[in-house]
Amino acid sequence: MTVSSSIPDGAVLTKALTWEAKVDAGSDTVSKVEFSIDGKMLWTETDEPYIFDEDGQVLPPWLLGNGAHVLSVKAVTGGGIEATAAAHVTVRTDTTANEAVADTYSRTVTSEDGQRVKPYRTADKGAFGEIPPTGSWTLKILPEGMLEGYDPNEPANPFVQPYSVSGNRLTLYGPAVWKQADPSKPSLFCDPEKPSEYLWQRVGPTLALTSLQQACADRDMVVVGTWTPS
Repeated sequence: MTVSSSIPDGAVLTKALTWEAKVDAGSDTVSKVEFSIDGKMLWTETDEPYIFDEDGQVLPPWLLGNGAHVLSVKAVTGGGIEATAAAHVTVRTDTTANEAVADTYSRTVTSEDGQRVKPYRTADKGAFGEIPPTGSWTLKILPEGMLEGYDPNEPANPFVQPYSVSGNRLTLYGPAVWKQADPSKPSLFCDPEKPSEYLWQRVGPTLALTSLQQACADRDMVVVGTWTPS
């Protein structure tokens, strides 16, 4: 059996990218693929395509920190055969632009927010299940490039998304399930939840976010609006 990583040895990582493992198990069956960073196993995938985090999501290198890291994948067959591949990489990212938006905020999400996004809350854009709960939400925008959102009904398991800032644009990249308190209960707004850009603006101490792409209605229902520092 052989396994290879889509991130090659010696790579310099500057932007968010997909991390995928390719496995050739011959006549055997792949039981699982484990993704590890610096020796710590952070994600297990049992179905093809073998992608780190939820399918369609990305690895945000800035969350690893600048400098040298080792990204490894290990495939295991049903018969217990193992194969590994490792890539020694260097992360070079600049998160200083995040300081313009980083803070802890609150906002009351209402039924009117649900009506606002209803026209594009469709299955072809990943809508599923119930709409997000209304009430007081907390948004923590961390300077290292990670956003945490706490809903009023389940504050112990916030949604977690990597983000980046460029000028007056803020990009959300979709769920970072591997960063959640309980990865077995992913907080997904859409499936798939695609990256999307937002226009951010300071209005006094508040932060106003406006959707530019309408990629995920349930995420926009919560995120789009005016947030007050708390």
